[in-house]
Formats: sequence, structure tokens, C-alpha cells
Amino acid sequence: MELIFAYQEWPYAETFKISRGASVTSQLFVAYVKDGPFLGRGECGLLPQYGQTRDDVIEAFRLAQEVVREKAPREAVQATIANSSARNAIDCALWDLECKTAKRDIWDLTGVERKASLDVDLTISVNPTGKMCEDAIRAAAQGYRMLKLKADRDDVLERVSAIASSVPGASFVVDANEAWDFRTLTEIAAPLAELGVVLIEQPLPYGADDALASYAGPVPVCADESCRDIADLDRLAGLYQAINIKLDKVGGLTPALELARAAKGRGLKLMVGCSGPTSLGAAPAYVVGTLADFLDLDGPALLLDDRAAAMTYTAGRLNSFEAALWGA
Repeated sequence: MELIFAYQEWPYAETFKISRGASVTSQLFVAYVKDGPFLGRGECGLLPQYGQTRDDVIEAFRLAQEVVREKAPREAVQATIANSSARNAIDCALWDLECKTAKRDIWDLTGVERKASLDVDLTISVNPTGKMCEDAIRAAAQGYRMLKLKADRDDVLERVSAIASSVPGASFVVDANEAWDFRTLTEIAAPLAELGVVLIEQPLPYGADDALASYAGPVPVCADESCRDIADLDRLAGLYQAINIKLDKVGGLTPALELARAAKGRGLKLMVGCSGPTSLGAAPAYVVGTLADFLDLDGPALLLDDRAAAMTYTAGRLNSFEAALWGA
């Protein structure tokens, strides 16, 4: 087998802003695994919040080329390649390749029940309140019933209140991306619940979230940056009520399914998220998403363009991928 990879930048339709900064493009890698006439594809992004650089991912792909050349199974890739983003692209490419060589689709191979479409949220970037309200109104008009509001430390209640007034009946996830402290969380959780917030994502910084053991607010708290892989699960189960699984963080579809099933066994709610993928990266996340309670799979919807055979959104639902894209 042969592993080929390429770096790409896909422009966002609008500048994507969170508490840590802003991006005009999504930085992605595509992995291709060839075996004779068959070709499997996978995609990954970069995780700069964990110190990843483009060179790190390139180095990991080059190391993986030797592993793949020996026709190592997915488990060997997971055990050998440290970089989780590169592992994700290779793992998903190997799943795609197996679907083609075995003439079976991903649903058959994983034992996950296919769903024709899934309710998803749409992310509203951090912006002046008026702009966020305009974006929320536009999203509601497109049929989105759940909106994910990116938040920093400034005027959180005022912004959420204004947005909630703009889109009556909508539900919200508020994603602080580690920007709050425990006092802020405890002070605003109850008012946020009254505004329709059903989940607060990563309010405290990674490594500084032990205080959540005493959190008793009315809105469940979800681990994102604090949830990297299944090794974190024991600690997280005592602090959070939900976890966000992203394939770039955990290293691919294989460990994502393992983590999802283990978390559900602990009684944790599941969010499946993404880091600015095209439809090629969103497709394997969709498989895990069929097991989840919250779907943050709007990455392709935020891009200016998408791949051929792209996944589609209809009235706030993401439609399942077709054979021409991946996993068949």
C-alpha cells in the first residue's frame, strides 16, 4: 500500500471568530491510501490549541508512510503515529479503502445504523451583538433550530439575551472555548438556562477545570479541549455531563467510536464536533454522530466551497453522505 498526502486551505464564507482568534481559511490535509486499483481517502485539520503545526502533521504523515507500506492494520497506525490529526486522516482513508476492497459500506463494517439525516446546529461566530443577531436570524430562516454561540468573556448574558429575542423558540449551545472562570460560569448558568441555553461547552481552561466537580448549575457542561481521547474519560466523568468528540482530537473513526460507546456507558451525553472540515472530513464524523445527542457538524456549511459529491443541509438537518464521497 502507498500513502500520499496533500495540504490544502479552504476559505471560510466569512471570517470565523472564536475567543482564541480568527481564521479566514480552514487548514486541511487529505490522505490517500492506494492498494492496487483501490484508493481510500481521509481528511484532517490542524489543532493549534494543542500546539500542532503544519510541519508536525507533515512529519507524522512521512513517518506513517512506512507503516502503511507494510499494510499495517488501523490498530498499528493508532499505536505508532503520535499526531492525532494525521492519525485521523489515515484511519478514515483506511476505512474508505476497506469499504472499496470488501465491497461493503461503512455502516455494514462498523455496525452503526445509518440515518438518512441528522439535526445539526449552526455556529454563530464571536462578533458585535448586532452582527450575531443578524447571523442567528439568517440561520433560523434556513431551518436551524439549534444555534451554537461562540462566546468570549465580554457581555455574554447581554449577547445571548439579544440573540434569543431575535430568534424566539431557538435552543442554544454556548461555547466559551476556555475563556471563562468558575465564578463566571456559576453566575450566568441559571440566566442562560432561562434564555434557552441547553449546553455550555468548555467554559474553563484545559487543566484548570477541577472546580467543575462542585458545579451544580441548571445547564449541563460539555468537555471539548479537555476531552482528547478515551484516557481522559475517568477524570471527565466526575466533572462534566457531556463530552465533545472530534476525530482530529481522538485520532480517527476507530477511536471515536470506541470513545462514544464508552462515554454512553458512563451516562455522559455526546456531542460530535468538527474543526472546519469539508464534506470529506464530515462524513466519518457523521457515522459517530448517529450515536450523539448534539451535532456540531456545520463545518462544510461555513466554507465558501466544498468537495465534489458534497454533503447537503436541508432545513437544519445534515443529509447523509453518498457513495461517491466516502465510505462505500
